[in-house]
Amino acid sequence: MTDDVLFRAFTPDLEIRSDGDGRTIRGIAVPYSQAVRIDARLTEQFARGAFNHQLRAANRVKLARGHLPMGGSLIGRATLLRDDAAGLYAELRVSETPLGDETLALVKDGALTDLSIGFRERKNRNLPGGITERVKADLSEIGVVLEGAYGALATVSGVRAVNDDLAEVEARIAEARQILATLPPLPIS
Repeated sequence: MTDDVLFRAFTPDLEIRSDGDGRTIRGIAVPYSQAVRIDARLTEQFARGAFNHQLRAANRVKLARGHLPMGGSLIGRATLLRDDAAGLYAELRVSETPLGDETLALVKDGALTDLSIGFRERKNRNLPGGITERVKADLSEIGVVLEGAYGALATVSGVRAVNDDLAEVEARIAEARQILATLPPLPIS
């Protein structure tokens, strides 16, 4: 195990709460028991309860547009984390800033649909089929992102049926995105 912060993205059914002032995004931040191929060496899933030790301290989990260590911006914080049968349910308060307002508009319009988590692994177990199950992990941030590595494979309503060829293509795309994220930017002339 490593102390490095790892990132995983999902496409939940994001919703902006209609009660209150309309600045709270809610949805499943991390689905449970859904094995997803991250790259050629890693297929992982999260166990129900992997984040239970943090449920009472939701306010410590930051909300970002993108990921903070990768140049993203802070736009708020979690106000509620709850263990749900589908996954880790989150209510995320978006701060009243220009980027927060823009993010809310893009979520409302359906242009931004994916959540991505930053976490540190704490306890894993190996399952049959070469699956690594994250039994305990420390959630450091939740990001609203353009395209998540998990794509449509993880939603609040369940796993969308895909054939093996499509799953393989999506896994390769996710792997390519991870590689691209590590490359330095091209110089501008």
